[in-house]
Amino acid sequence: MSRISDTTLTRSLDWALDRMENDGFTVRARVSVQVDPDLEFMGYAKKEGEGHVIIVSSWALDSEMLGGLLLHELAHIYYTEQHMPSHQSELIRELLNGIVIRDGLKEIEARVLMDCFNHLQNILVDDVIFKIFRSAREIKMVRRFLAEWVAERPTGDHLLDASLLVRNAFAIASLKRRNLFDKDTEEMSVKNQRFLTLCGPKAQDTFVFFESFLERAQNDPHVPTFRSSLSDYLERVVDLFRQEIRGIEDLR
Repeated sequence: MSRISDTTLTRSLDWALDRMENDGFTVRARVSVQVDPDLEFMGYAKKEGEGHVIIVSSWALDSEMLGGLLLHELAHIYYTEQHMPSHQSELIRELLNGIVIRDGLKEIEARVLMDCFNHLQNILVDDVIFKIFRSAREIKMVRRFLAEWVAERPTGDHLLDASLLVRNAFAIASLKRRNLFDKDTEEMSVKNQRFLTLCGPKAQDTFVFFESFLERAQNDPHVPTFRSSLSDYLERVVDLFRQEIRGIEDLR
């Protein structure tokens, strides 16, 4: 169990807020941080009254990525305050719910669709983080974190493998987007290629679309333009649900 105190956690939040402000990304709302001992992932931010609260898992408190997590969630809050289309909850809910209803998606398909939207939202948010992170140590830490996201073998579960394919695309696109994909990250490509090979012949082209889309995605402040781009992306995710990407014989 972490020994980190509430005071230390608050100081970590103050440190992150200061770094955001110093680089021109001032968060004006009141922000607090809480620990959820039952949370299975690192953390998330939510609106609470007139302010925001960042929920952090217990195990994240001991992670070297705690500072990066706080900055990432503050970037979400910053984009929300800036009313960027990527963080307009009504717009996102309308598009996601519309596709779920129109295509009759099952609950698990709706969850995967939401996960894939989160990858797009996160890659846009991390544009802020990569402007703040400048030291070689910080960049190395992020590279190592993203490398752990790349799946090497499909599971045999079609929806889970579809989700993993897009997650692989997110991890690799995140580094390519910032010109950080080089010989030090070659293992990510090797693992991803093994994954795609086992997923079958259609997986490569599908991966290329998602990787290219995420690498070039723009947080366009013009709502109709962003809506159109997001709709195209989500449609391709639904197409992926209907596409047989597994190399079934290889997995038996």
